[in-house]
Amino acid sequence: MIYIVSSKNSAVLKRALENEKKQDWIEILSDTPDKRKLKSNDEVYFDYASFSPAELKKALAPLKKNGVYWGIIDPKGAARDPASFFFDGACDYIGPTLVKEGLTKKRFAEAFSWAVEIDSGGEEIKAANGKVPETKKKSQKLPSGKFEGWKTVHTGAMGHFFFLLVSLSGKTNLRSLIGDIAFNVVMKRLRDVLQQGFWETDALLWMEAEDTYLFLVPPRASNCKETIEAALKMILNTRLICMEKLDLSVPVEFTFALHYGQTIFHAPGKTGSVIAESVNYIFHLGIKRAEAGRLTISDDVPEEALPDGLEDFFSPAGVFEGIPIRHSKRVIFK
Repeated sequence: MIYIVSSKNSAVLKRALENEKKQDWIEILSDTPDKRKLKSNDEVYFDYASFSPAELKKALAPLKKNGVYWGIIDPKGAARDPASFFFDGACDYIGPTLVKEGLTKKRFAEAFSWAVEIDSGGEEIKAANGKVPETKKKSQKLPSGKFEGWKTVHTGAMGHFFFLLVSLSGKTNLRSLIGDIAFNVVMKRLRDVLQQGFWETDALLWMEAEDTYLFLVPPRASNCKETIEAALKMILNTRLICMEKLDLSVPVEFTFALHYGQTIFHAPGKTGSVIAESVNYIFHLGIKRAEAGRLTISDDVPEEALPDGLEDFFSPAGVFEGIPIRHSKRVIFK
């Protein structure tokens, strides 16, 4: 069952569903359904205009705690940064264009197929509808030639990229540990460290929120190899970076996740309307499955993009959302 919680746009949303003959699979509510009513294959969408940030955070808390899949529906396009919802664990975002075109069961089912749950061993996945998704095939061969710079990538154009998600401390709430002012200073330093660390790889800092950063890497094998090497060097030098560059006295770790896919390109700071399967996946991989102190790579990253001699440094880590993944070996400091 799909539940849409809306107190301001229920009429608009009902009109968007008019083309669906049967609507026994979806229900529009004025308040969040009781968690005891929700089943494992249900999903809850929140009308962005009907909630203040504080109200939305409060409504999401019990759903996150109980593993309920949720999304945002935004009929008026009021959300400034839709990508931030994925950082927070959302499974879907539906903007004004889709609402205007009409909401269909097929559209929700496509998003629902990505709402998966890793079992306790992390070796396999189970889709929300109870079926195990088919493993995706490797991506096409990478383009040849040297990358000519981000100015040559046209705004609004669809293209293939490597997606690198970087976060600090994993699930640790660093802000609560060191306070707001110190946290903001550390994040500014971290942004500089990351941009310097990936400068030679031509990686572009594309999106950022809280202590998480998403880089786009040019779709060239050489760029990806350099990015992987730079990420592993940061993992090895975590303590030194945190003490000398970030001036942190609390122990933290880097978490890296790498994926290859495609998206519509928009310049940094203008990515509010970017919603793509690959963007969705890298957020999920980095936040739900990647581990602190490791680089996690999806199997959609072609073998030719992996650095020579490091094949044995990565071990199979099961399947995540239909794609096999690998973890780098953990480095233990004594």
